[in-house]
Amino acid sequence: MVMKNLSDHEEKEKSLLRRSFGASLFIFLGLAIGAGFSVYFFKGPTVYEKAIQDAWDLMLFIAPRVGAAVLIAAFLQILVPKEVISRLIGENAGVKSVIIATIAGALTPGGPLTSFPVVIALYAAGANKGALVAYLSSWAIIGMQRIIVWELPLLGPDVTAVRVGASILLPVIAGTIALYLPIRLKVHAPPRVK
Repeated sequence: MVMKNLSDHEEKEKSLLRRSFGASLFIFLGLAIGAGFSVYFFKGPTVYEKAIQDAWDLMLFIAPRVGAAVLIAAFLQILVPKEVISRLIGENAGVKSVIIATIAGALTPGGPLTSFPVVIALYAAGANKGALVAYLSSWAIIGMQRIIVWELPLLGPDVTAVRVGASILLPVIAGTIALYLPIRLKVHAPPRVK
């Protein structure tokens, strides 16, 4: 029994490594190396060094936020019981799940570093594809944080009201369409926490 559990654990680690170091990583790595060579040869070593420093600064800025977002997603999987997710936005929840996910997406603060790990956690907990599409669409189109922080102060209440009013139903429409599309999702779920 112990050997079987150890074997399962080793197999899961190998699977995670295979997914982490898959084709997309090597494609992006190749593009990064090619872009680096191009900058070095066409723009010179000074510009290349500046680009490397800027990339390093950006990584230092983003890495803690990605780490925090991944922790939020992991904790969300534990704190919100799978039965609750299944009841509210699971496969049998219907259009109600799209409306709930639309509201949740609009209320989710932060950028993609917050919302995308939450979507993966919801998917791993059993959310249906319509709810996932509605959540992301709502976050992107009618996110309250963007409305309050950017649109109202910069564009004013009239333009903001017209833009939000014209697009408020789009996440519900997109989620409902996705809910009934005969397509199965193949999202790589994060490793399950025991």
